[in-house]
Amino acid sequence: MQETFTEGAIRALERAEKRARHRDAEAVEPTDLLAALVDEPESRAAEILAQFGLEPSQVWSALGVAAPLTEPEEPEPAGDVLPQSPAFRTAMSDAKYQARAFDRARLVGTEHLLAGLVAAPGPAADLVAGAGIELENLLRHLSPESAVETSPLPLDTEIPPLELTEPGQGVDLGRILDASANRAREGLRVVEDYVRFALDDSGLTRRIKDVRHRLAAAVQGLDLDTLIGSRDTRGDVGTHIMTASEQARENPRAVLTANFKRTAEALRTLEEYTKLIDVWLSGRFEVLRYDVYTLEKLTLTAAGSKRSLGEARLMVLVGGLPTLGDLTWVVGEALAGGADLIQLREKDLPDREWLQRAREVRILTAQARARFILNDRPDLARLAGADGVHLGQDDVTLRDARRIVGPLSLIGVSTHDRPQLEQAILAGAGYLGVGPVFSSTTKDFSDLAGLAFVRQAAETTTLPWYAIGGIHEENIEQVLEAGASRVAVSSAVVRAPSPRRAAAALRARLEAVGSNLASDLP
Repeated sequence: MQETFTEGAIRALERAEKRARHRDAEAVEPTDLLAALVDEPESRAAEILAQFGLEPSQVWSALGVAAPLTEPEEPEPAGDVLPQSPAFRTAMSDAKYQARAFDRARLVGTEHLLAGLVAAPGPAADLVAGAGIELENLLRHLSPESAVETSPLPLDTEIPPLELTEPGQGVDLGRILDASANRAREGLRVVEDYVRFALDDSGLTRRIKDVRHRLAAAVQGLDLDTLIGSRDTRGDVGTHIMTASEQARENPRAVLTANFKRTAEALRTLEEYTKLIDVWLSGRFEVLRYDVYTLEKLTLTAAGSKRSLGEARLMVLVGGLPTLGDLTWVVGEALAGGADLIQLREKDLPDREWLQRAREVRILTAQARARFILNDRPDLARLAGADGVHLGQDDVTLRDARRIVGPLSLIGVSTHDRPQLEQAILAGAGYLGVGPVFSSTTKDFSDLAGLAFVRQAAETTTLPWYAIGGIHEENIEQVLEAGASRVAVSSAVVRAPSPRRAAAALRARLEAVGSNLASDLP
């Protein structure tokens, strides 16, 4: 923690835990952090809230907590750390993201903790929003100029423009920067339209919109009058030069790819030429360029996964069956009933026997034109010719698995809360497991994510994801109503008297949902 947070933020996190203990809570919640942020009036977060007219007394009163919290008479036992709720961890994830928006080496301060609270829906965000504090307004306070916690930033402060007025060289430089800024803005808008209207992905749309706004803020650091004055579109020799590849696009995906490249190239030009006038501003364009690279991977992964999995709505997890004959019979019946993705999960078999079974399942799924995923073992997945591998939170990292199975294989990741979901998306997962939704006879879980996590997943991403955990014909309607359009089951099919009929019944429920999976994405 010491390497990630400022001293002020560390104190706020410690006070948040004390406040949670004071109310005998089982976990630290975002409301505990909000109260802790205003416990220290000199903190950057408290100063920002005060500028918006939200005083500490109002926060304490609205939350119904002591103001301020007195120190406990006896210190807490060493190592006795109160767990953080999923909502709290989500706020921390957003706080770190905001801190690194301008500088990847930036520490997370109290102002970033406040931004994380505002970005994560919940009682704390509602209280702050009630004072008229929206994330877009708050982000104006997170620029490097406001990094010093004791120096409040006035609401009307703007980045002073750079002087580019030297004759000759200034005009040439102005033309370069103006053209590059325009290309970057245009490219991002084309990308955002694809993510928004073709993928219907709110999470990716929010990320791209954030980069667009940060680009606009960085361009404000240039002398806009000089840029416009230097513009000479009619005299630009490049406007009359057009290659064959620029005049045609094969499909929407080609448009997406071209505009990601266009944006990154423009940002590189902005980065290099602003080194001549302001190194810090150049660094902002560099951070944006790296973020565009990440967005390109996330967007193309999402598009590719939706195209790859298409209408693959029913995943059946098989394993632990007595003989190879039992396994092949169950898999054959499940495929005949409508399962379109089989995941093989074996825990107690020697590797040689596991690989033998995997190769048999590979043959059956190939004949049925279904997908085949191996659980936990990327090495065996590659040897068996599987379509991919599924990883748990304690398995090898997605990055290490990718080095084994290669760039084209599907990699799924089990997630149990929103921070894990977002981390898996950022890591480049091809699909996600979301759960456990209900208690399961197949696998023991200490905590259930429940239907609430299913709703969060539906609101967060359109990357293919499968609700999992105790799902069967009697409760699948609850899962579908929560927003799922794909499910993964095990005992509901494997232990059914007729795996074929059980799979067919579940498949019929899924098809009745009528959700748009965009299987025809180019």
